[in-house]
Amino acid sequence: MFTISRRRDLGSRIRWWFPRAATGSFLPFPIALGALIALGGCGNGEDGGPSAETLAALRPTGQSAFDSSEHPDLSELSSVVAGFFLPDSGLALVERSEIHLIDLSSGGTQVVGREGEGPREFRHIGRAVRTPHGIAAWDVQRQRLSLVSRDGEFVRAQGFLEAALQGFFNAYPVAVHPDGRVVFRDGIDNFGRNYEGRTWNVANYVTVRDDGELELFAEAEGNEHYYGSKRSGAVVFNHRTLQAATEDGLIIAETHRGSIAVLDWNGREVAQIPMPAGVPVPDARAAGRQVLVAQWQQFAEQFDKAAASGSIPFEPRGFDESEESDLDDWPINEVAPAIDALLTDFDERLWVRDYQLPNQDSVIWRVWDIDRQELLFTVRMDGEDTLLDARDDLVLLRRLDQFDVPRAVAIRLLAPPGDD
Repeated sequence: MFTISRRRDLGSRIRWWFPRAATGSFLPFPIALGALIALGGCGNGEDGGPSAETLAALRPTGQSAFDSSEHPDLSELSSVVAGFFLPDSGLALVERSEIHLIDLSSGGTQVVGREGEGPREFRHIGRAVRTPHGIAAWDVQRQRLSLVSRDGEFVRAQGFLEAALQGFFNAYPVAVHPDGRVVFRDGIDNFGRNYEGRTWNVANYVTVRDDGELELFAEAEGNEHYYGSKRSGAVVFNHRTLQAATEDGLIIAETHRGSIAVLDWNGREVAQIPMPAGVPVPDARAAGRQVLVAQWQQFAEQFDKAAASGSIPFEPRGFDESEESDLDDWPINEVAPAIDALLTDFDERLWVRDYQLPNQDSVIWRVWDIDRQELLFTVRMDGEDTLLDARDDLVLLRRLDQFDVPRAVAIRLLAPPGDD
């Protein structure tokens, strides 16, 4: 491979490397990932493939195999950042400063880590990903990744404060390469941009070398974003880039395209998985306005709460929709993306969630065999549930009770009554 110059306004410290193309030839110029993805079928049955409508959707209505609220050591979880099935009968639940390992057979538990600044401690775990040998927990404020084995041993911790990542707030790990390198999704932070209007915030997938410099693994369009005169945020019903990882590589979905790209660890596209068509939004302008107002009301409530407590040096300002004229120009898509979430499970199946419109009380997940690009089955879930992982016919969900206290539930998938 050879080095090329970067064509966008990212820091000059980055040296960008492009992998060989699938044919073995070198790519002679920088090219967005989306340009490498041919537009595929929409999975509506017209291209010969099965559709969600022709497959009966399973539902998580079977017997519960695990419920954290019924476990004496897990009944008061403060948060559930992530959850993973482990080999044999293991289960891992990740909180903000602790990782709980549970043996589903014996009911035994083990706590890994605690809140703090020292070794084997976490200030704030924001994300966690599965690794070939365990779990990687990302401490956001310390920009440190801790690798924990399946039996609870700390393997190593690596800090990235000195890495040349472009987005301190937007960069986060998405996978751990089999050779130990960490793959980050990186992008320029939204704060302080001298720009107004609608644009894309690019998504770069990079690894960090020992000297802190970056090597490009893949590049995608990123997310549709709007920078206004007073505030900035996502375009309503925006297209975005989603990702998931397997032991064989990375899966990247740009929702404005017709298919999902399956990449190997050399960055080569080795397969495509079709996406359904986009979702027309009824009365999009009014629906989008409601979404926008609700988002900024929630932000104002959180801001005022922090200001009142003295956590930030500002005065509470409230939110009055009638005074927020800048919202009138906010871009709203009339057709929503086809999908809004990806997940790879314990069995290395790909779960793809159909886009959830406002006030939609259930969602459809399509479950794919990645190697064969075959739709295996669909699952209908409560729109309030968060899918954490799946294994065989079990799904691991995060649920909130009436007081917004989280719990984790492993429950079996069953066909709806009346289906053979």
